[in-house]
Amino acid sequence: MRKIGIFGGTFNPPHIAHKRLATEMAKVVGFDEIIIIPTYTPPHKETSSLADCEHRLEMCRLTFSEKLFSVSDIEIRRKGKSYTVETVSELKKRYRGDKLFLLVGSDMLLSFHRWYKFEEILQNCTLCVISRDDEEGKKLLCQYAEKTLGLREEKGEIVVLNSDAVELSSTEIREKIKKGEDVCRLLEEKTGEYIKEKGLYL
Repeated sequence: MRKIGIFGGTFNPPHIAHKRLATEMAKVVGFDEIIIIPTYTPPHKETSSLADCEHRLEMCRLTFSEKLFSVSDIEIRRKGKSYTVETVSELKKRYRGDKLFLLVGSDMLLSFHRWYKFEEILQNCTLCVISRDDEEGKKLLCQYAEKTLGLREEKGEIVVLNSDAVELSSTEIREKIKKGEDVCRLLEEKTGEYIKEKGLYL
């Protein structure tokens, strides 16, 4: 049975922190593959600064180029608002016999009970939570997971990873690009070149 990570997001643009966090989680869980899934239209985000989905898809391919990763257009092809439950359900059919893990940030975990059909998501995959908090913060996340979602780390029902990866957001990078500031250290080289070539985020 293979272990498959699912890492979705707007990736607007994908940056080094995205990659480091995914790589760290892969080492902890032992993923055989991580599927990178840029959204078409995220359900809960303002989209005026969202680069075209084909640009974001190509930037993901440039950023996550190693063998561990595969980049999927599953949500882009579906179009419309992207709900995780639909993506996980489709991947469950594709990866029969494999174990699926959904990578989320700690902020996403704390609102997970409000996600569309979250119970169905939990039936089909294990949550992997990436936290930038200390051990006390991790303890609070685990308490929330058990009390609200019925998930216990000691039973392998959820994985919580404390990471000291660089604090970085796509919003911050877009603002820097718009101001003409150098962002080359925040992106994979080929991704930065692509953004310049296409004139994105100006």
